[in-house]
Amino acid sequence: MKNKILAIIPAAGIGQRFGTDKPKQYEHLNGMTVIESAVKPFLDSNLISKIIIPISKSDSLIKKQNFIDHPKVLIVDGGDTRAESVHNSLCHEEVNSHNFVITHDAARPNVTEEDIVNIYEEIRRSDSDCSIFYIPVVDSIKNIKEDTTLNKSNYYLIQTPQISNIKKLKKALEILISEDISIPDESFAIESQNLAVSRIKGRTSNIKITHKEDISLLQKFSTRVGTGFDLHTYKPGKGFMIGGYFLECDYDIEAHSDGDVLLHSIADSILGASALGDIGIFFSDQDLKNKGLDSKNIINFCLERIKDLNLEIYNIDATIICESPKISPHREAIIQSLSSILDLPRSKIGLKATTTEKIGIIGKNRAIAVQSLVNLK
Repeated sequence: MKNKILAIIPAAGIGQRFGTDKPKQYEHLNGMTVIESAVKPFLDSNLISKIIIPISKSDSLIKKQNFIDHPKVLIVDGGDTRAESVHNSLCHEEVNSHNFVITHDAARPNVTEEDIVNIYEEIRRSDSDCSIFYIPVVDSIKNIKEDTTLNKSNYYLIQTPQISNIKKLKKALEILISEDISIPDESFAIESQNLAVSRIKGRTSNIKITHKEDISLLQKFSTRVGTGFDLHTYKPGKGFMIGGYFLECDYDIEAHSDGDVLLHSIADSILGASALGDIGIFFSDQDLKNKGLDSKNIINFCLERIKDLNLEIYNIDATIICESPKISPHREAIIQSLSSILDLPRSKIGLKATTTEKIGIIGKNRAIAVQSLVNLK
């Protein structure tokens, strides 16, 4: 059944409850739009052969999305309701070669490839006509009219993605739409025809964005982690730059640029967390124009690039590894320098120092290295 699953991700809604002129699926989150995040696992999944995205006829933003030219993706006209959008998609000729359809919310960006696999395995295991993810109700529920508390154990919440038998879902939607019955989701359509629905437990982190504050909530917990490592050998000198701070000592750094090993490591962490590569891609040591380059320029370049991705540094942790000079007396000054260069509060900069216990090139006092970690949000 591999490569025989269709995905439909309705995106024709305008999100009236979201409170902005821009539809919520086009808000930016973690370096991508919400819909780009929602679509990406389906693009990456080997189980999915085609993704149909029904949109509003007035939608001018879809063409700016990073998936628009992907061969898996097909854009079609949506309807006035989610059910009509799904039904319009199921009427397309591309559907004919598929047996199952997975439907997903364009405003649910935390879906994973594992979710796709799990829901597919569930419908195959259960031999049902539709399979859904659910999560238990954890908050108390009250009846609005009677203002009475209900037993929450009798209820559960439904999530997407959902997977259905294509022919049965299409027929069920046609019947309900013709009778002008409101259809909240695909499982409702399947149940209305007395067909079988199975369920498996979903994830609370698979959040659907409904209100503006949902974006802020996800941003607080959405981080990208990158690590960096850099090592330079010593030569006799009068000191060297580390974290933009000049540390006076009996050494200088062997390097093509200014040799700021701390800034180089942090730059690699930033580039790694943003999936942009490493310093060598952008600042080759074979390029003469980088001779003696101020490493603050490298950091500024990295900050501009992550700004373009709507990312920013959340925190940094770095460890300087050397036998000499002693870092502790200079630690606060180095942190202050980093705070200024990175435009980051001191409270979000961790800096430690250690030795290699006389082992290796560092232990023989012939080099210095830095290991760093950066979280982007």
